[in-house]
Amino acid sequence: MSFILILRRIIRHASVWLVLAALVGLSGCSTLKLVYNSSDDLVYWWLDGYADLQDGQKQFTREALTDLQRWHRQQQLPEYVALLKRMQAMAPNDITPAQVCAVTEDMRSSFIRLLRYVEPATAQLAVQLSPDQLRSVRKRFDKTNKTWKEDWLDPDAEERLRYRTKQATNRLEDFYGRLDKQQREVLHQWLSTSLFDPALSYAERERRQADTLQTLQRITQETGAGHKQEPAQQQLRGLVDRSFNAPNERLRTYSKALWQENCEGFAKLHNSTTPAQRQHMVETLRGYENDFKILMTKK
Repeated sequence: MSFILILRRIIRHASVWLVLAALVGLSGCSTLKLVYNSSDDLVYWWLDGYADLQDGQKQFTREALTDLQRWHRQQQLPEYVALLKRMQAMAPNDITPAQVCAVTEDMRSSFIRLLRYVEPATAQLAVQLSPDQLRSVRKRFDKTNKTWKEDWLDPDAEERLRYRTKQATNRLEDFYGRLDKQQREVLHQWLSTSLFDPALSYAERERRQADTLQTLQRITQETGAGHKQEPAQQQLRGLVDRSFNAPNERLRTYSKALWQENCEGFAKLHNSTTPAQRQHMVETLRGYENDFKILMTKK
């Protein structure tokens, strides 16, 4: 998956401290480099799968994504390196929920800067979308929602807990090595008492999708063939703001509470690890740091 999509997932859920590892969703450092260097193509095909890009939109999108990757390589990879160094310094010690939240907040801020950078190109593409393309986006939303419901809404609570536990265990063991019985119990306690509510999460998912479609529709209707970018950019910025701060107070409160809970849960899990496990994490983070340094200078 593309770095943009993974970053969005990190920001929405903030489920683990190791946000940089989740950047590619893969455990191998060499795979990270391969995926990152192909990210412009991967994002292109993802966008095309949603909007069915037409004619000049194709070349424009490819050029915009090439520029985005160049900017990201120069401007944001150094931020990741600095954050990885900070995480390596933290890893050998016990950590607090506030430290975990600070790391995830830094990543959210980094992603918002990325969205601000790509805003003009996004607006320029948005004003060109046709009604058929917006229907294509809606159909794609419906398809992904079906999969989401199969994973999170259809299973009963026990099956859903098993699924979450397996996912979390796999991610954590990529960095700490095998978790022992006590650590698995800490993880089980964290997830079994979680505030996570699939119905509320799905409601927020649908709200964001509806907001996205309504915003795109307004952009195409209000700007028409004139391609006036400033109003479109303002509307896209509002969409981003609402994505991170839901207008619905209940959903906003739920998201913040879940974020805090995950910071607390991860801190408790980390603090249960052994010196050897923490050193394993330091070495893994250092591997990602070295790869990001290489990516900063060349493909």
